Amino acid sequence: MAYFPFFVELEGKECLVVGGGDVAFRKIRELLPFGVNITVVSLEICESICNLAGEYPGQMKLLYREYKKADLEQKFFVIAATDDEQCNREISEYCRQEKILVNVVDDKEKCSFYFPSLVKQKDIVAGFSSGGNSPALIKELRRELQGQIPEYFGELNERLGQIRPQVRAAFATEQQRKQYYDQVIHKSRKESRALSIQEMEELIHKGFTQS
Repeated sequence: MAYFPFFVELEGKECLVVGGGDVAFRKIRELLPFGVNITVVSLEICESICNLAGEYPGQMKLLYREYKKADLEQKFFVIAATDDEQCNREISEYCRQEKILVNVVDDKEKCSFYFPSLVKQKDIVAGFSSGGNSPALIKELRRELQGQIPEYFGELNERLGQIRPQVRAAFATEQQRKQYYDQVIHKSRKESRALSIQEMEELIHKGFTQS
């Protein structure tokens, strides 16, 4: 059965990553831009993860030791990325028992959530999942769709959010607001750039209407 793609605010949430290799690195790299606090526990931690800790000093903690069950306490979600099948199984069982979200790398039966393949531009985020069946296929889909999203959409989305209070004040109905947003998006796409805040305000001040 397919998984439903909930979008969750992760800023300030606590994550535990058990394992310090390349797979753990890839998961951590995707998570850090979303503001999550990550604790990595492993006897050995690869250089790539150490470099990330340098880039995000306030979000990462590295513990060079074996994993302990106590490490799981107070965590919002956990990633098990070790080569030890028994360790991964114990982590999965404990997390499920304690209602902690858990992802066991390359073992869909032990996961309560999957990592999507992400396309991200600022606050625009799209996630794709195969339900754990074929990550390689989903990565190919991501590459194909990523190339179809205009590079200025992230900036446009950000500016539309900034102008939103003025739009709500200027246009009384949902239909009028929709027509205004459609016009801004149409003009941006026509010019292959994000309209500036000033240009968006000018459309409001001109008393934009659509017949």
